[in-house]
Amino acid sequence: MKIIVPLNELSKKMNAISSVVPGKTTMPILSTVLVNTEKDGIYFSATDLDISVTSKVNGESEEVGSIAVPAKKLAEIVKSLTSGDVTLQASGEKLTINCGKSKFVINGRSAADFPNIPKQQSKISFTIDPETLARLITKTVYAVSTDLTRPALCGVLWEVQKTGISMVSTDGHRLAKVELAREIGDVESIKAIIPPKALSTLRSYSEGEEEIRIGIGENSISFEMAETVIYSRLLEGPFPNYQKVIPEKNDKELVVSKDSLADATKRVSILSDSLTHQVVFSAKKDNLTLHVSTQELGEAKEEITVSFSAEPMDIGYNASYIMEILRTIEAEDISLKLDRADNAGLIEPFAQAGDIKHMCIIMPLRIS
Repeated sequence: MKIIVPLNELSKKMNAISSVVPGKTTMPILSTVLVNTEKDGIYFSATDLDISVTSKVNGESEEVGSIAVPAKKLAEIVKSLTSGDVTLQASGEKLTINCGKSKFVINGRSAADFPNIPKQQSKISFTIDPETLARLITKTVYAVSTDLTRPALCGVLWEVQKTGISMVSTDGHRLAKVELAREIGDVESIKAIIPPKALSTLRSYSEGEEEIRIGIGENSISFEMAETVIYSRLLEGPFPNYQKVIPEKNDKELVVSKDSLADATKRVSILSDSLTHQVVFSAKKDNLTLHVSTQELGEAKEEITVSFSAEPMDIGYNASYIMEILRTIEAEDISLKLDRADNAGLIEPFAQAGDIKHMCIIMPLRIS
């Protein structure tokens, strides 16, 4: 096998495919990337057995063949090179890399040892533009749980139907939901829980793509692009009934500039508790005071002008959660709808625009 690939192309592919390769594994073959040349092109593949990626590489091939090589070392070598074309030539289980006056020979493994890339029978398939999909993912993936004892919460719930897509994520402390109102096509309604690693991998490859074809099967999902196909296993459900936790009686509305609230929260949280990151929101007529008081560090306070006409109230929030939510909202002003100091708050853009509807729920902290 011999291929010649422009350095920038090789660097781009290795940066993306490295995100799939597991950092630690009991199966050494999973730490490799499969370099495969066929009559119709050059392909790089990687898998951790849950997520698999195959990407076509733009270059020239003189011989058909394949080899599995350590992904981390190949990525480090490619990163160290400066310019020009890179020649990769396999002989047995060794790969020789030439670029300019640099030459490397690394030990690989037989391609026969590399796991088979799965094939999927899709129940439904539809297309979506990468920009819209990236916005939906950004607005939800941050709230995914890391608690492995509740695996269904460790992914983003997709609910797909003919009239659009909704995505939901929650870790029990906050919940994010987006709804895209758009004709998807003649598809049956389906629910699927997508692991966040699959979504982050998708974002690594989708830049510059015109559209993504998404297929959802019995226990897997596929993302097909012009040069790349990503497969991922779905997480097992069921996903909790999130509708039950969406507040219905939050009639005390506080409207504030998103940037003003984000900046003030960031400043006062400098002195917040390192575990709870608690910031107390004190709301009264047309005024919001953010304050922090910790025995070890001291105090911080800042006032913001807001629109608020309900009875004064104090409520504690995790500053990190507030800032993460605000980063995902695209509107200039946000609406914080409250009920009582011990009930969940509802945060959403003050003015929903376009075909994406976005809302977040955040649980309060007991004020210390």
